[in-house]
Amino acid sequence: MRKNKAYLEKCGGEWSYDFIYSSVEPLKSLGFEIVEFDADDMENTLTCYQLDIEKDVIFGSVKTTAVFFEACGIETPTYLGYPEELKSFLGRRIIETTFEDVHRHKYPVFIKPSEGVKKFTGCLIERGQQLGFLRDFDNVTDFDKVFLSEPMEFISEYRCFVHEGELKGIQFYLGDFKVFPDIDVIESAIKRYTTANCAYTLDVGVTKDFSTWLVEVNDMWAIGSYGMDGETYALMCVRRMREIGRQAKGETESLWKKLKR
Repeated sequence: MRKNKAYLEKCGGEWSYDFIYSSVEPLKSLGFEIVEFDADDMENTLTCYQLDIEKDVIFGSVKTTAVFFEACGIETPTYLGYPEELKSFLGRRIIETTFEDVHRHKYPVFIKPSEGVKKFTGCLIERGQQLGFLRDFDNVTDFDKVFLSEPMEFISEYRCFVHEGELKGIQFYLGDFKVFPDIDVIESAIKRYTTANCAYTLDVGVTKDFSTWLVEVNDMWAIGSYGMDGETYALMCVRRMREIGRQAKGETESLWKKLKR
């Protein structure tokens, strides 16, 4: 019987990210055969294998994971961003438009891609020249769809890991680590997010008045651990990969939601 494989990204002979390194032993304990691949030579070290989304998982960058999905014959899951159920947790106005329309809005404005997970890094636009920089260095076109949001100043930001409707961990990543978010707000957002997949993250920020607001929602396959316990992180990633495989076969409802009925 073919053993399930975990494809782990390396670059220059070293693990590409800390979350990959911390997942090695947990993946072995889950019964996966570890297969290292080179991010600079995916043709000979990754896509040369018979990849199977129902049996295999990948731990790597968004770019290499998208290659894995394509090789498995499925589309890359879309960016979660700002789910409709969580609009009241944003605390700011956010619209979707095209890149060519950005200059018609009053600066400053925060911009990020709405299609193509992490096609470019979200940034604050304060003058028109910055748009040219995105065109030249990130190959952003006028027709690319983007989110525009009113700037909000956060003094601290945290990543909240959610698995099967339960908060599993909170990791600090920006600002003043002593300013902690309101857990009640986070728990309320989790309850409100009824269309959620089995594993995702809520990035939240705290403003100067110590209010907690949603920064964005990220899919578990597309984010790092930010120092979270490796065993829990690896399990969440594996569960989400399995769910993506089932969804690719037309099973649109999460297995954990069926079990909770």
